[in-house]
Amino acid sequence: MGKWFKILAFIIIIIFALLICNFFIKSNYKTKENGNNKSIQEIEQYILNVTSYKAKIKVTVCSNKNTNYYEFEQEVRSQSYTKQLALSPESLAGMEIIYENGIITVQNTKYNLSQIYENYPYISSNSLYLTSFIDGYRNSTSKEITEVDGKIQMSYTPKLNKYNNKQILYINKSSLEPQNLQVFDINNELRVDIIYNEIELNI
Repeated sequence: MGKWFKILAFIIIIIFALLICNFFIKSNYKTKENGNNKSIQEIEQYILNVTSYKAKIKVTVCSNKNTNYYEFEQEVRSQSYTKQLALSPESLAGMEIIYENGIITVQNTKYNLSQIYENYPYISSNSLYLTSFIDGYRNSTSKEITEVDGKIQMSYTPKLNKYNNKQILYINKSSLEPQNLQVFDINNELRVDIIYNEIELNI
């Protein structure tokens, strides 16, 4: 009797454990499935309201002859202040470009180099910056936002430029974080591919 009682108790415990596991699996699945309930229009407005950020990015730049890979830390506080620190390749590591109120400072502590350029307002339009995409999208008359495979895609066509003919930003629908920014040329060939490994919006 004692033996069968132990077996029955063990079976009950196993069944109870399975029921608990099943409950948590279903709860977790439901959370992931539902994700964020914001509409596409709400997500678009959320991205358009981003005015500052910090990020670690991986950049692939493709030309007709070769492909180059870079890693950067970016910080954008406003239209008048941006900072970009090169992490790789080794030949660029440590190089920092700071733009503040029309003045660019390029420095590399590794080689003890520093150079200042005044009255240079164009760095903020650099296509490597998320805020440049946001400004371009906001002001474009040729733009689109769609949902594809659970990701939000915001795209627009800049002013005529054969190397920068279309830009697409991919956004995680659940976290609302940008994941990827791509720049295509007039032949629809990928020219710049930016992956956001870490990003913090509206810092």
